[in-house]
Amino acid sequence: MAIVRAFQGVRYNLEKVLLKQVITPPYDVISDEMREVFVSRSDHNIVKIDLPVGGEDRYTDAAALYGKWIEDNYLLKDDEPSYYLYEQEYVYDGNTYTRTGFFGLLKLSEFGKGIVYPHEKTHAGPKIDRYDLMKASKTNMSSIFGLYSDDGKELKPTFDSAKNSTHDACATDDDGVKHRLWRVSDKKMIEDISKFMEDKSIYIADGHHRYETAVTYRDDMRKAEGIGSDVERDYDYVLMMFINFCDDGLNLFSTHRVVDVDADYNEEALLKNLSSDFNIEKLDDLDAMNKVLEDNDGVFGRWCFMGLTGIYSMFIKDEVYTGEHEIYREIYTYLLENKILKKELGFTDDKLSHKDGIHFIQGVDGASKYMSEHRAVAFILNSESLDVIKKVSEAGLVMPQKSTYFYPKIATGFVINNL
Repeated sequence: MAIVRAFQGVRYNLEKVLLKQVITPPYDVISDEMREVFVSRSDHNIVKIDLPVGGEDRYTDAAALYGKWIEDNYLLKDDEPSYYLYEQEYVYDGNTYTRTGFFGLLKLSEFGKGIVYPHEKTHAGPKIDRYDLMKASKTNMSSIFGLYSDDGKELKPTFDSAKNSTHDACATDDDGVKHRLWRVSDKKMIEDISKFMEDKSIYIADGHHRYETAVTYRDDMRKAEGIGSDVERDYDYVLMMFINFCDDGLNLFSTHRVVDVDADYNEEALLKNLSSDFNIEKLDDLDAMNKVLEDNDGVFGRWCFMGLTGIYSMFIKDEVYTGEHEIYREIYTYLLENKILKKELGFTDDKLSHKDGIHFIQGVDGASKYMSEHRAVAFILNSESLDVIKKVSEAGLVMPQKSTYFYPKIATGFVINNL
């Protein structure tokens, strides 16, 4: 049973800062160059404490800076437990969407207990980084992105009622996404939300490293205090953005694989080798490629290849497809990884994990731009489905890294949780 509760969030004092100058995307998509831009916007940009730089003391320095911002009233803690309704309005491919969720706290539970489900493999480096920051600051600076099922949209009336009031915070980010936040402190609304979530399973969409780190931190703190699970502490919970699988604005987009190739790369030989597993056809142009992708959206094992000699469609052969694991047949990235990247292009799990010679890029334009500046080829995929995430998670399996891309990202800086 999922235990979700309201909390006293820490938020920016809007009398002292302009919100759009202090929020950022999640830490793990911020490059060094992007970080410098965010820092230049405000001395109180959240990136300074959520993505600290420097030597071994950077985490304790970030924690001290966080404390200083609270002391100077740049950050204020709300006076009573609340949920925080969060709306993102965005444009994608010419269409406008509105995605709604809420910030709350989820009681931590180990994977495999039927409460919280992952779908992605994690790596040690990011977990060490997040652990050191959490240990120093005793804070969830940024939110995990979790999904739950509400087929009948039973919470929507509660959300709509909250939206009838003026929002408590709003900002438009660099991508033009409009973010709005409503504080929900009405006791009846809080009770309704908490009660509704009790029988729900939570599927992690983004933030696997942060979730696993929170579990490790909880266990370490229990050990340090000499207490068991029968005693509850604030660190038994983690900050999460909860979004309904059936929300009209929830979209899952594709992440393409762009591969660097050297002077010895032989595309003719590659295509010949691939023809044993795939039916390959050369296409006239990008318009033809887009039509192939559109016509085969949801037909697994089908994608397009942008090579040095042209653009090709690649359809996995039936006998190859049926030879794969029943669930993995429905994952584009798994089939691509195992039938091409590893089998023909020499990638190992270690090379893929370290992104050695491979780039995960959203959008055909982004892939094309990289290819125009580097010697590279690209595999252009359709997006994975939300149903597949459920199937993989519930089966205790994982998808290859960067299989899912939820847009827009949850902004960091709207609400913080003290542990």
